[in-house]
Amino acid sequence: MLVDIGGKSEGILPFRELSLAIEPKELKVGDTLEVMIHRIDDQDGQLYLSERRARALKTWEKVIEAHDNDEVIEATVTQVVKGGVLVDLGMRGFVPASQIRRQPVGNLDELVGKKLRLKVIDLDHKRHRVVLSQRQVLEEELNAKKQELLGTLQVGQIREGVVVRLAEFGAFVDLGGIDGLIHNSELSYARIKHPSEVVKIGDTVSVEVMKFDPEAKKVSLSLKHALPDPWVEHADKLWEGNKLVAQVVKVTPNYLLVEIVPGVLAMVPKGEFDASVQYSPGQEVDVTLLTINNGTRRITGSIQHVADIAPDELVDFPAEDGFGPLGAELSTTSI
Repeated sequence: MLVDIGGKSEGILPFRELSLAIEPKELKVGDTLEVMIHRIDDQDGQLYLSERRARALKTWEKVIEAHDNDEVIEATVTQVVKGGVLVDLGMRGFVPASQIRRQPVGNLDELVGKKLRLKVIDLDHKRHRVVLSQRQVLEEELNAKKQELLGTLQVGQIREGVVVRLAEFGAFVDLGGIDGLIHNSELSYARIKHPSEVVKIGDTVSVEVMKFDPEAKKVSLSLKHALPDPWVEHADKLWEGNKLVAQVVKVTPNYLLVEIVPGVLAMVPKGEFDASVQYSPGQEVDVTLLTINNGTRRITGSIQHVADIAPDELVDFPAEDGFGPLGAELSTTSI
């Protein structure tokens, strides 16, 4: 096409010198373009123009400014190449695969045509090459959200979060920038062996903030505190003399620990079960409730249904079972 640049003659703008952002078929006489003279014919002085080179030069100036001011710029992915993707800034920019997201990216082809929010992390002034990162943008935004969240967290708050990881000792919940830990002992009133018995990755849960360390950015959470209290839920079954089918949880020479209703444990002391019988965890047994202390939440029971027990023969729940003196439940939540 011929372009009037205010000289003695028009300049020639080949279609190949148009940037990808311009469709030649959509151009018409009278349209305005920004161009630069990139060659002059020595024989007849003919001017050869380039719109894409002018755009690239102007873009390079903007890229330098964005780098100097630590600004975020948007660009569309145009091509997948070895080690990452190319984006259109008005000039080509390279985004390494490791700098696209905080987590590894699977199929890079899915990104073609999509916009990325980027920061310039490296410039080659001599070759006009630019390397960009979206991961840096995402991490900075996440850190800002963490600081904002830490400023509003308070012990006792009920927060909503998403389960993001399971471990042998508990579940990690994303509160919106910070991951908090729900220890197994705080997942359920019932005894569990693994957090997968209660939650799965992707679940949205309501949790109570037990404690948090702003310096370490660690939060301890409780799921069971946001659930119905089994002592209240099953109050109609918790009375002295009631006979229930319970499940053996732990067996020792001096006592049995049994779950009489989900989330409520009772101790069967030595003398209230037949020591010659081989009990095992998971076994169901008939238990008569002998004593109930609602204040300390301590329950003793009998498998032999012998009600006459001397007080000094009753032993307390050992601390390693999650109970302290008089069966008071200990907090095992920790940062």
